[in-house]
Amino acid sequence: MRKIVPALLIAASLVAAGTSASAQTILGQWDGNGITAGTYSGTSAGTNSSGTALAQRYSSGSFFSLPAPFSSVVTQGTPADPGTDISGTIYNRSFTVNPPQTTDANESQGAVFNVSTAGMNPGEAVQLSWSMTVGFRSSRYWQLLASTDGTNFSPVPVGVGSSVTQAVNGFGNTSSPYTPISGTATATVSSTGLVDIQTINQNYLAAASTSTAPIAPFDLGFIDDITFTLPTGQGFENNPNFAFAIVGAFDPNYVGTDGAEGYISSFAGTNSLDGTNGYVRSTFSGGSMKMDLVTVSAVPEPGSVALLGLAALGGLGFMGRRRLLKATR
Repeated sequence: MRKIVPALLIAASLVAAGTSASAQTILGQWDGNGITAGTYSGTSAGTNSSGTALAQRYSSGSFFSLPAPFSSVVTQGTPADPGTDISGTIYNRSFTVNPPQTTDANESQGAVFNVSTAGMNPGEAVQLSWSMTVGFRSSRYWQLLASTDGTNFSPVPVGVGSSVTQAVNGFGNTSSPYTPISGTATATVSSTGLVDIQTINQNYLAAASTSTAPIAPFDLGFIDDITFTLPTGQGFENNPNFAFAIVGAFDPNYVGTDGAEGYISSFAGTNSLDGTNGYVRSTFSGGSMKMDLVTVSAVPEPGSVALLGLAALGGLGFMGRRRLLKATR
């Protein structure tokens, strides 16, 4: 028996490693580190390895020219972003996505990211990942949409979402001197692509600048490594017209069509009728949303990774049984 246990322990560790760490190929990435404020397309927005990545505004099925809904307000990026060296100066920035107005319909306002997924291998799935922070009065819920033609969008089909709990730092107040704040923020992505993000109280995200100069290292409460893996066989792989969107969404418990009541705030969870902590779309009232390191990757299918780990478990278990039989003969 002593010879079986180590083999099973090794197999178990392989299963754990296989499900948590897997190879990925970045197909497109937006880091917001461009030198021009308010410009987020092409290489000024970040890097990508396949074609030209494009970020643009989505509004009720229509597209608008840049930078809307990306604000010209430039802010510090997530500490997870090492920054970009531009002429000897390191820039680490995020980009601001304007949340919906209270007059906007559910899932009608947000940002679109277009990138080719050509060159993917069999057995790979498309994974979306990003860093994100919201003001304490910004929308708590955001919905992921996907498109196979770059024009028509619908809620993502059932996939695999992440759940992240992270200790974060931020700054309260709307003007200098800012008050340091800290706490725990969470971001959970459901299997249907509904993002539930809960930030820390008084996270105003107001430590900002419209200058093109490098930005002071303000912590803005970013949650990193938020992911959603799309199912395969839906036309997302090897598609030059692939695109996805993230749009503001109503509280899933709300039944109605009024944005004044449907959108709720990230921290308190109240709608716009709460004039102190409820939902508001205002950069300097705690109603902003920022993204960084928005990435589209090719990763092994979640199911294939788990099967690989189980195969390793079965194989090593068989080896252990053989050793036991030899030892008892």
